[in-house]
Amino acid sequence: MFDQAGGGNLSFDLPVTFKIDSTDSRWLAAPPSGVPNVVCSGPAALVSNCCQPPPPMDPVDCQAYPLSCDKSGMCVLAFDYDDVVEIYLASVPALQHRRHLVFAQATLARIDTTVEAADAGTLPVQAASLYVAPWGATSTGAAGAVFLADIPLTSGTNHVDLTAGARDALSAFLIDFNTRFVLILSGHVAIGSALVPKTTLTIAVAGEVNASF
Repeated sequence: MFDQAGGGNLSFDLPVTFKIDSTDSRWLAAPPSGVPNVVCSGPAALVSNCCQPPPPMDPVDCQAYPLSCDKSGMCVLAFDYDDVVEIYLASVPALQHRRHLVFAQATLARIDTTVEAADAGTLPVQAASLYVAPWGATSTGAAGAVFLADIPLTSGTNHVDLTAGARDALSAFLIDFNTRFVLILSGHVAIGSALVPKTTLTIAVAGEVNASF
């Protein structure tokens, strides 16, 4: 939504909402026998390979269930959950009559992130990062995906300054507003032996783009 428009300058918000949903197919299921509650590193370690827990626990097919030893020294099911939001600035009414143009410059220096208090800490998401990528990308491993910033997972609103490299990478997608692109939030999940609630972690990301023709 545009805040200001005058002369050749524009200032507008770029609000995006991401969701990490433990009922979605992107959320990996735990092994049928559960994640082994086993110490896997340090002097108290029972195993070094979480796929082969000590009897009477059953071995785990780690091709289907990627277990690893967490930094806490316990066995976990670890994976990255990528949520993609498509961006098409040319659909904004204030830009539609200028679709034959491109911006001379378009920058976003800082983003504000908000994690709803009711959601904070309910899912075993250890870290989250924001990426920009070409249209059609579905994960951070896609060609052309660029890291923008780490996203705080504490409840409430946080301010995140983008580095010069991140600002340049995002500007490359913003400057031709007829070009579709995506933003990707990647959450690193580490599921231990405890039951995981069926819920959604909602993370809102917003920033003000300053542009000129």
